[in-house]
Amino acid sequence: MHRTYLYVPPEEYPAVEALGAHWDDGSKCWYIGPGADADRFSQWLPHEQEDSDEFTITSDQAYVACASISCSNCQSNIGVICIYCESGIVRGEPLTRFTVSRIWSMDDALTRQLKQWPTFRRPDGLDSQDDAFVNHCPHCNAPQDDLLLSSEPDQPFFNVARATPGTIRLEPLRGRIHFSGDESFEI
Repeated sequence: MHRTYLYVPPEEYPAVEALGAHWDDGSKCWYIGPGADADRFSQWLPHEQEDSDEFTITSDQAYVACASISCSNCQSNIGVICIYCESGIVRGEPLTRFTVSRIWSMDDALTRQLKQWPTFRRPDGLDSQDDAFVNHCPHCNAPQDDLLLSSEPDQPFFNVARATPGTIRLEPLRGRIHFSGDESFEI
């Protein structure tokens, strides 16, 4: 059976249920079947904005996860961030509790909210091999390996949901954000 998963904030669960959506207990997401009137659920469909082809991830429950590490170049103690989503839609499929590395595209809402972290930016220089956003050291300007921060067990963003209390600060992002990057989650 083909399912179209919906992106529904928790406070809107009763409304979507009243319209006839179904709950998938395995993925913890609402969905509609092939016979459902999709127009009734348009506000919860995963790709609702015009430029949706540019973005692969949508989330209403996203946070900036903030942590401290030693700079890989100068060893100074620095702050680093990543995007952590309590839930979201990734390439049309629902996901919960995931981080995103190698962000290469983001909507205006996310861009504005991330301005308070100016060291999270694209690498300097025209000869850069990768134009994804990464953390930079505010002391020596060295880019930090964004993928490493999320994919290695001893790094701060490996498992944000199970991090030792006090090691990561979560700052909520406002509204629905759309962006593209590589998602990571623990199985």
